[in-house]
Amino acid sequence: MKKVILLAVGVAGAFIAYESIKTFMDEEKKDEIKNKISSVANKEALMKQRDAIEEKIAELATKIADNSKELVDKGVEYAQEKKQVIVESIEEAKKAIQEEKERLKEVRARLQEGDSQEEVI
Repeated sequence: MKKVILLAVGVAGAFIAYESIKTFMDEEKKDEIKNKISSVANKEALMKQRDAIEEKIAELATKIADNSKELVDKGVEYAQEKKQVIVESIEEAKKAIQEEKERLKEVRARLQEGDSQEEVI
């Protein structure tokens, strides 16, 4: 009878050991599965963040392109305005030079009429 009790205790101990190992392994699998799920969730979150960042970069690139185009257009407009001012100034200077030449011709002509003997410089 002692052998049967010893055998029963041994089988019970083996069963308890088996269940403990099985529980431990199940816990390990659960932790591993949780880590994998966390990893997948982290990857998905990272992918969403990457997509959001790419979208923001695209928006910024569009804004930069628009602002650059606007800046170039304003620069061209400014240059054209300044060119027009310079052209007008040159035309006014030409006109003033021509008027001064005409005035000098008149002065010389009067001087030559009045004093044909005196030398005009």
